[in-house]
Amino acid sequence: MWETGPNLTKHSLSLTRWQRLCQQFDIDDPYAIKQEFQRIARAYGEKHRAYHTAQHINECLSWLDQSAQKAAILHCSSLEMALWYHDWVYQPQLNDNEQRSAEQAVTFLNTHHVHPAQIKQVEMLILATGHLADSKSDRKAESVDWMVDIDLAILGAVPQRFLQYNSQIHQEYGWLPDAVYQARREQVLSAFLGRPTIYQTGLFQAQLEIQARENLSVAIGAL
Repeated sequence: MWETGPNLTKHSLSLTRWQRLCQQFDIDDPYAIKQEFQRIARAYGEKHRAYHTAQHINECLSWLDQSAQKAAILHCSSLEMALWYHDWVYQPQLNDNEQRSAEQAVTFLNTHHVHPAQIKQVEMLILATGHLADSKSDRKAESVDWMVDIDLAILGAVPQRFLQYNSQIHQEYGWLPDAVYQARREQVLSAFLGRPTIYQTGLFQAQLEIQARENLSVAIGAL
């Protein structure tokens, strides 16, 4: 049984884990590593956030760890780097959060002379969390499938955690009139439910597809 429940509610990021990841990219400046970590932590601690916080990043990292134990995942370090950065910029009123978040990652990795191919990989993975592709034929790489599935794993969380997530999203869009929010939310959730499969990897389909569809149906009904 995968860990998908409310026990994954840690609201602080791990400096040790970040340091270990940077070492995998041959970044060895302790001061710069810690400084970047502090910038990341501040971003995910912004007051307007309720879901897109350190809690979400920690859950994503946990999904990555559990997936890596069960399947061979290529570019695992790039996936992890992308997960750290993918919601760095989160402003509900903007439509280019993923692009802005990718720019933060690219800037840091370029500053420390990471190989261009690795930087491009991280950038591609972050941009994929815009969730614009709706079929496997639209995917460019297997690693993109893992990235998207991990980001959407919350849809297949146990009902208690999913309801908490749904409430957190509502908080982040509290500036919208309720009728407008409900209409937009129904459109988003129905789009996921209307896909042939919500998840692209066999592992996530087996573990979370049924629960995700149940969760989405309940959430749409509640609207």
